[in-house]
Amino acid sequence: MTMKIYAYAVIDSSDKIKGPLSGTEGAGIYSIPYRDVGIAASDIIDECLFSSAVKDIGAGPAKDRALTHEKVIESLMENFTVLPFRCFTVFNGKEDVLSMAEKYYSGFKDNLERLYNKLEFGIKVIWPGDIIRERIMRSRGKNNGLTSISSPVKNFVKEKLERYNIDKEFEEEADRCIEAVDDLFSRFYVEKKLERLKTNKLLLSAFYLVDKEKEDDFKRLFEELKNSPGDLKYLFSGPWPPYNFIHLTPYPEKVFGAAQEMFDKGASAQRVERRLMRLRP
Repeated sequence: MTMKIYAYAVIDSSDKIKGPLSGTEGAGIYSIPYRDVGIAASDIIDECLFSSAVKDIGAGPAKDRALTHEKVIESLMENFTVLPFRCFTVFNGKEDVLSMAEKYYSGFKDNLERLYNKLEFGIKVIWPGDIIRERIMRSRGKNNGLTSISSPVKNFVKEKLERYNIDKEFEEEADRCIEAVDDLFSRFYVEKKLERLKTNKLLLSAFYLVDKEKEDDFKRLFEELKNSPGDLKYLFSGPWPPYNFIHLTPYPEKVFGAAQEMFDKGASAQRVERRLMRLRP
C-alpha cells in the first residue's frame, strides 16, 4: 500500500533537511528532491486524521495540526526560501509529488528566485468609518435635512445625488488615508498587495514584501506610525513566508493558498493574536 504524503512547502534546495524537525502527528520532516528544488513533506501515519470530515480548522485536533503546519514552515524559513502549501495538502504518494513538481517546476524556480531573502508583513488600518461619514454629512449640511421641492420626482433625484456625493467624499477620504500610509512604507517594500475598505471599519489590509535586511527599518517605521496621533489605529503581523506573493500559472488552487485565508477560518486565532502587534527584536 502506498504511503500518503503530507506536503508543507517547496524549498530552494534539493539537499536533505538537516536537524530533527517534526510535523503533523510527530512524523519526521524530509525533503523529496526534484532537480534543484525540494518538497518538504512527512508521511501520514493515520489517514483518517486527514479525511474531509476532520478538516474544520476552527477548533480541536485539526486546529492543532494547522498550528503544526505553520510551525514547520517557520522553521523551514530559517534555512530556505519557501513556497508554503495550503494546510492539509496531501498526495497519494511520492510519484504524485514528483508529478506535481515536474508540472510546476518552472513556476517554482521563478518564484523562489524572486522571493529569495524576502519576508512578508501585514498591516491593518482601522478607522472610525461611521464617524467619518457623519462628519461628511455634517459638512454638507445633511443634518439639517434637504430643502423640500414640490415635485416628488425631483426630491427623489436630489436625495440620490446627495447620497452619491457623500459616498464619493467618503471614498476619497479613504483613498487619501490609504495613500498616506502606503507612501510611508514605499521605500522599504519591493511588492505590495492592498485591500481597501473590506468593512466599514477596516480601512486597509496591506501585505508588503520586504527584503530581510530592511526588516528592522520596516518595524521601526511601523512603531512610529502606530504612536502617531489621529483617528487611525494600526495592527502589525509578521514576518511571514511570502504567502500573498506566490504567482504560478496555471495556479494550483488546491495546493497553494494565502495564510490569511487559513486564519480567517480560525485555524490559529490564538497564535495570530499572540503575534499581532508583536515586533521581533
